[in-house]
Amino acid sequence: MGFWGLVLSLGTAGLWAASPLLLRLGMVGVAPDEVNPVRSLGFWGASAILLFALDPGSLIPPAPGRVGLPLFANVLLGNILGDVLYFAAIRQIGVSRAVAVSSSYPLVVTLISVLWLGERPSLLALAATGIIVAGLVLLRLEPRESEVHRRLPLRGYLCALAAALCWGLSIPLTKWLVTTGGFTPLGVNFWRSSLLVVLAWSIWLLQTRGRPDLRGQIRRVPLRSWAALAGAGAAGLALGGFAFALALTLAPASLVTPITAASPLLTALVATLFLGDRLRPYQWGGIVLVALGSAAIGLS
Repeated sequence: MGFWGLVLSLGTAGLWAASPLLLRLGMVGVAPDEVNPVRSLGFWGASAILLFALDPGSLIPPAPGRVGLPLFANVLLGNILGDVLYFAAIRQIGVSRAVAVSSSYPLVVTLISVLWLGERPSLLALAATGIIVAGLVLLRLEPRESEVHRRLPLRGYLCALAAALCWGLSIPLTKWLVTTGGFTPLGVNFWRSSLLVVLAWSIWLLQTRGRPDLRGQIRRVPLRSWAALAGAGAAGLALGGFAFALALTLAPASLVTPITAASPLLTALVATLFLGDRLRPYQWGGIVLVALGSAAIGLS
């Protein structure tokens, strides 16, 4: 792996690790239905800067009649349903567990490849599936109630798994958009971010219709929360996605994937040190297994 390939791979892992931490900070004192609209602005702003700075020609989209529905389904699954479930998981079970469990989305991609595309999973993919499942079981284990003040809700783990399902369904659509659909990586990121801004703010307007108190509440969100949520969108969705795509052009996926799969470990480490998350040794083992299994599926 060349120097820049290594730098971009490490940068991707760092950006993907930073995004949920910024989300956790930004969600303090913010209503759940306000998170995605604010975050979408950071995604759109960073995507626009990258596009106009590096390849303005990517602004011109392919035929809307051909790509409109896949693009809409991609954003709806990946950035509306999936991310809302992800936000709920962070609130209920903490950053460390939510990130690790939702990182199991390669399982869904593999399942779709088998059922829809007729692919046969390799032995590595089957072994990786077992590793991920074992990791998820370890993450779900909690001490006896006498050892903790409260048990973490099963609903939080189910939200994280449902987010992984939505992300796993959206990834093949992203691949189709940049291969068959005629988008460039910069172009698809920009148009996905633009559609997300429209959808997220439209949903917020519908949810707060006839409720001036709720609409006025978003203006009282602290500037720190605005910055953290917008930063999460810019870091994880715009910059992280672009750095990952660029890393794959400079280095083999067999080297890039294991490095970027370390992001759940980085997130858990920072969340434990600075945000008060508490993990048992066997739960750390679960995070390691999920990361290793996800990396292995990415290589299979």
